[in-house]
Amino acid sequence: MAPRRDFHLLSPLAHNTVFASLGLESYEYKLHETASFSDRSVLDLLRSPAFGGAAVTMPHKAAALQYMDTLGPEVEEIGSMNTVVVTGFVQGEDGKQRAKLEGRNTDVEGIRRALLSTLPEAQREIEKPFGEGRSAFIIGGGGTTRAAVYALSSMGLSPIFLVNRDPTETASIISTPAFAKYDLRALEKEEQWSNEEAERIACGVGAIPSFQPQTEGEKMVYRLAELVFESSGKKEGKRPLLEMAYKPHVTLMYKLAERHGWHPIGGIEALIHQAFAQDGFWLLDSPHTRIDGLASDKLSQAGAVAAQKVREAAGAPGA
Repeated sequence: MAPRRDFHLLSPLAHNTVFASLGLESYEYKLHETASFSDRSVLDLLRSPAFGGAAVTMPHKAAALQYMDTLGPEVEEIGSMNTVVVTGFVQGEDGKQRAKLEGRNTDVEGIRRALLSTLPEAQREIEKPFGEGRSAFIIGGGGTTRAAVYALSSMGLSPIFLVNRDPTETASIISTPAFAKYDLRALEKEEQWSNEEAERIACGVGAIPSFQPQTEGEKMVYRLAELVFESSGKKEGKRPLLEMAYKPHVTLMYKLAERHGWHPIGGIEALIHQAFAQDGFWLLDSPHTRIDGLASDKLSQAGAVAAQKVREAAGAPGA
């Protein structure tokens, strides 16, 4: 469900390559352009017998929630979704059967898997893959920041420092009731950062557009980010920064992190991982669209083929 036709054109390539690799000729991922999730064409599609699931893009990630029958735990906490999964069928108000819909958020998994990809395989599945007593930071204050809070916390990273141009936006995230269990800290001044924190920081997520900073708030974001990179970049091991923006692929923040010895990861990798997580919901979990007997490793192989095609189409590093 996209607001315009040029939005996320890489997603159809990713999903349809997976379907083709698995020989699923009857499965097709198509864009559905809409200005509003409440549009009649969207609601009719959700109720269609042929409907097998959907991806939901901005600005519909919050608006779609009210049309779901159930929500995944990550959606309950973050307050936004990007995936519709058919979990069964229920009787509609008109007496006819309709799909039972669950809202999920695979942005979380995209962030998590992209960061974990920098670690040895043996570390990726343990409770605290980056180690005990490690922290993280996020640059930004929107919906992606909320998904990043959930993803980083799921890997045992605490505290999580928030760097953002708008202090009120940061305060809103920190005061979110569902986030009360996390140690979230606003990083607003250089004197708040210490050598001790530089030692503990394990990774970061950049969640802002890439443009030359103009306001004092925007310039402070880059100064604080550089302070974090510079103070910790020469420590043991290259710390990963997942830069969610991928237009351009090498952003200002990407260059800044790399300059100070960090390992930047382009946002296209998060897009690939979140799309693959969607395929998992649709092909392995949904009782309506799952493929009986499909092994997760076979899906992984199809995902690897799709990932390479997406990188090549996007002209991303690693293609």
